[in-house]
Amino acid sequence: MILPDPIVFSKPLHVWLGILTLLFILLQISVGKRIIKIPFWWHRKVIWKIILVLAIIHGFYGFEIYFLS
Repeated sequence: MILPDPIVFSKPLHVWLGILTLLFILLQISVGKRIIKIPFWWHRKVIWKIILVLAIIHGFYGFEIYFLS
């Protein structure tokens, strides 16, 4: 494996990254629909970058586990 896959609270890191990505996507939808009241610039400038980084790392772990192990 290229990246180590540490165990965090009895689950591998890629599982936690997937859960965090899902939570941030739900936050992004909630902010966009104005359900959660935080400044809208977070919706446009911050949250999507966090989602992108988490999804890329999560996807790389999944690709590595499925194809490279």
